[in-house]
Amino acid sequence: MTAPARVLIVDDSVVIRRLVSEALGAAPQIEIVGKAANGRIALEKIQRLDPDVVVLDVEMPEMSGLEALEEIRKLKRRPKVIMFSTLCEQGAAVTVKALALGASDYVTKPSNVGGISEGRKQVQDRMVPKILALVPRLRSQVAGASVTGLPRPRPTSVLANARIDALLIGSSTGGPNALAEVVPHLGADLPVPVLIVQHMPPMFTRYLAERLDSLSPYPVVEAVDGMPIQAGHVYVAP
Repeated sequence: MTAPARVLIVDDSVVIRRLVSEALGAAPQIEIVGKAANGRIALEKIQRLDPDVVVLDVEMPEMSGLEALEEIRKLKRRPKVIMFSTLCEQGAAVTVKALALGASDYVTKPSNVGGISEGRKQVQDRMVPKILALVPRLRSQVAGASVTGLPRPRPTSVLANARIDALLIGSSTGGPNALAEVVPHLGADLPVPVLIVQHMPPMFTRYLAERLDSLSPYPVVEAVDGMPIQAGHVYVAP
């Protein structure tokens, strides 16, 4: 039997900790190894419990989720981190920053749901597949995925005389963090436009574009309908 994913839940709300624990604990592939009320307690428990995944709130007393992320990056054995935040203007900016700091993924906290049971189901539906996808030994158990038996991608080469009109980048889990490393180093003189599609809900992509723009030597914007595409510019699809 494959060992379950070891998960640490970090949130200052007792209600949220219990809801997430019940939602994830119902999945046989997941084991809740601990809970923490803030980032400082979480860091101590990470060292002691060695979780595979940390579910991390953003705003907490003593040490916030972002502050905890900074410290988690310094650990020799770093768990994967899933941010658990609300979907709002402020939350979008904070979540994109968290992803840039090293968080692996994020899940939106349930809102306007019919009750605790519906909120629990939303958390389970959204978070369990992400946890399984982040733990290598469990990736084959992600619903709808077929990890084994996939044909190996055939290598392709770019001919020296081929015309290239644009560079396209598609990214999902871990994308914002990777893009923050890749985009600023594409070269000072880009001969083509760069088009990015990052798997994110609406609103988050504008903050991602703003962050990449602050890191890059060329303009990065969220694309809008009818916008001319220019060489040396980067466009993030909304």
